[in-house]
Amino acid sequence: MKFGLLFNTDYHAEVHGPPANYYGRILDQIVHAENLGYHSAWFGEHHYSAYSFGAPAVMATAAAARTKRIRLGTGVSLLPIHQPIRLAEEFATLDILSGGRLEYGVGRGFLRYALDLFGVEEDESTDRYREALDLILKAWTSPGPFSFEGRFWNVRDYQFFPPPLQSPHPPIYASATLTPESFVWTAKRGFHLATACFVPNKQGVKSGIDLYRKTLEESGIDPGTREVAGVFQMYCGETHREAHATAGANVLRYLDFFGSIDAKSPHRSKSYEHHKGGTKGMFEGITSEMLDAQQLLLISDPAGLIERIEWARDYYGLSYFLLEIGQGGLAHERVMESLARFATEVMPRFAGSSGRA
Repeated sequence: MKFGLLFNTDYHAEVHGPPANYYGRILDQIVHAENLGYHSAWFGEHHYSAYSFGAPAVMATAAAARTKRIRLGTGVSLLPIHQPIRLAEEFATLDILSGGRLEYGVGRGFLRYALDLFGVEEDESTDRYREALDLILKAWTSPGPFSFEGRFWNVRDYQFFPPPLQSPHPPIYASATLTPESFVWTAKRGFHLATACFVPNKQGVKSGIDLYRKTLEESGIDPGTREVAGVFQMYCGETHREAHATAGANVLRYLDFFGSIDAKSPHRSKSYEHHKGGTKGMFEGITSEMLDAQQLLLISDPAGLIERIEWARDYYGLSYFLLEIGQGGLAHERVMESLARFATEVMPRFAGSSGRA
């Protein structure tokens, strides 16, 4: 079992102070996590106000400079809105500078505003995503000059530099949560899977993961060789009641913000039919206790978290937990305490070192 951190947090000036303090404390949390034995730290990518990060490669590189062992990931890199050769260069360089620690999470994105911001048509997002990834992998694995002809990007007799340190390339984690075809495509390509386990459509997520495994088998790939990473909000308190009293309101603040991001830009494309209505209203009228009762959160004391992790492992078939921490302006000191308590009282029950059993 792997336990990593996913930083997809929301910035609140009245709590975090200047952005320099905010970013500095996130890096402090990653150093703390490495010392405690967590497996990885991932950075989200969004381009909306103060949600997540607009430059995940820069954040990951800063983290690489301050750490030695913890792996560094993207959750996820929004491929449709970028020139893929540029991404290949940035993340290959990160892989080198980190000593081969990159875990490259990729996706097409689910929020329309980002596509609009960068001038990408919704109907093209899936094709751009997949073509961009093909070009990135071609660049990373070609020993000499190569050519690539696609619908959106073309290169001729191009020598890519620098190649990533990991061979043949860093592990790829493709995101899929609500669209069945995304699970099928991820499996057929043989990529690891990253999915969001905090969305209310719990059965839909499970069905997607089951479809992913079935497709792996049909493609001649042993499902045991592929990671299934699930994202949860996490806070480890001294007691269950204290955990919800400390972090419950912050998680709801984050989910309320998350659920209203694209309220003014609903999806128009059929390719997003499983995201109909966007995230608007997804968490309206819900308390942290209600989310906990639906098994959508990891907020409890150590004993409660052990029980919930065992349940999620068995229900979804997860091999990797990506823990979102510090949402809604939760105080830095509480985040550090939660990380330590989880590492010392929860992770050992899953028989691992470096955050892995």
